[in-house]
Order: sequence, then C-alpha cells, then structure tokens
Amino acid sequence: MTSEFVRNIHLATAQRLKEQGADLNGIVEHFENVYLPMDEVPEMLGQLGYPQQDLKQFLKGLDS
Repeated sequence: MTSEFVRNIHLATAQRLKEQGADLNGIVEHFENVYLPMDEVPEMLGQLGYPQQDLKQFLKGLDS
C-alpha cells in the first residue's frame, strides 16, 4: 500500500498533467511509471474527477 504522502504527490502530479491536457491514458501511464499499484488507480482517478463508470470500462480495456 502506498503511503498517503506519496499518494498525494502522485495525485498532484496527475492533476497537473490533466490541467496540461493529458488524457486518461497519459494519467494512467504516469501511475504505471511511478509503480503505483493498479488496485489503487481507480480511487486516484476518481479523486481526479473521472466518473466511476468510465473508469470501469477504461480499466477493463487495459486488462484485455
């Protein structure tokens, strides 16, 4: 499990990426690059404002 401190750093970076025009793929790629556990990604994306239904479909596509 990732510490709250580290999660906040990754979340702030992802928010900046989103503000700079990164799409969902780019943000997920950031999380993968920093080795954020994939089971934590949906919650992090939810905190960035992505609707849960969209996330389920997107993440399901990643598993395929």
